[in-house]
Amino acid sequence: MSHPFQPFLDEFKIAIEKLVPLTPKEIIEEAEQLHAELSQNEAATEKQIHQAVTLIGRKEFPYRKAYLEICAGDEEQRLQKEVYERLDEAVKKKIDDIVKHGVLIDDFVRSKLFEEKLSADERYQIEQAIFLSEDVLDSQCDDRAHRRNQEYEALVKKWTDEAARLQGLIDGLRQMGQGEAKWVAEINTIADRLEEGWSIVERDPTEEEIMKEIEYWTTVLHEGEGEE
Repeated sequence: MSHPFQPFLDEFKIAIEKLVPLTPKEIIEEAEQLHAELSQNEAATEKQIHQAVTLIGRKEFPYRKAYLEICAGDEEQRLQKEVYERLDEAVKKKIDDIVKHGVLIDDFVRSKLFEEKLSADERYQIEQAIFLSEDVLDSQCDDRAHRRNQEYEALVKKWTDEAARLQGLIDGLRQMGQGEAKWVAEINTIADRLEEGWSIVERDPTEEEIMKEIEYWTTVLHEGEGEE
């Protein structure tokens, strides 16, 4: 019998498998343990699963950001090189006619042009080439990060500090609701939503969206004081 929230557990499992290669072993083991415990507990709620995914995402955040910062600069060029090496000349020419105008391969594959310009066999060939090439790129990034260990560690610290700063802003927003009986529930809900951005299956929280909420609630609470 599957778990009542099996789709969320499956999503969690896939996310664990996609953690960047240099994610510390203890974070991966914690994620796997949480997944196993939740899977075995049929009483586990959707909220508990989301909390686990968010916890791991918050811990993984600086390592992912550091890893991507080291590897992302020339990723598209390296991806194109690896993909081209796996394509027939005729298919390569069709792609080149598109990407030479500045279109990224990933964007082309997601566009309507991909189906309009290519046959099913050609699309399959490209999709397989991208799949295989991405494995190669992951390996290259892993090697690059290991060779540039000092830079990588500095980037991990940079993004650890950034995560703490963003969480501090969210905590500050939540604190604004304390003592405000009229607004505390709504402010807490917004803070919870922002914290869900740490989840490994969601986009990261940004300073822009946090500050937008802080500015909005500063105005609301200030106007409320004027009405008292």
